[in-house]
Amino acid sequence: MRQRTTSAWNGTRADGSRRLRVLVESADPALAVSDFARFTRAGIDVALCCGPGDSPAECPLVRGEECALAGGADAVLFQLGTGGQDVLEAWHRRHEETPVVILDESASIEGQIDAVRRAAIEGRRRRI
Repeated sequence: MRQRTTSAWNGTRADGSRRLRVLVESADPALAVSDFARFTRAGIDVALCCGPGDSPAECPLVRGEECALAGGADAVLFQLGTGGQDVLEAWHRRHEETPVVILDESASIEGQIDAVRRAAIEGRRRRI
């Protein structure tokens, strides 16, 4: 059984303002977690979801329910493999205003940070 792992949002600045929030959807938590420090140093609060476990139906978004991490994200870095298409489609139905960046595994961490930062900023502009 694939483990379902999530973390919580925790990034606030010294002045109390909220950091940019990026939800990393990755079935490989070791890879994603190893890069969290670099995202954090770039001023981004990162939360991790390792997917819906053995069945996409385990994902609250696929069931038509809310997910606290999804609702708080400014952007998503998406890398879920098999079964991830159901989650991605559910994400778009529930949070169409939140940009999704599909992870290009050949991209550097800096490139990923740049892509999600640009997507989140553009998403915020569209909501204003």
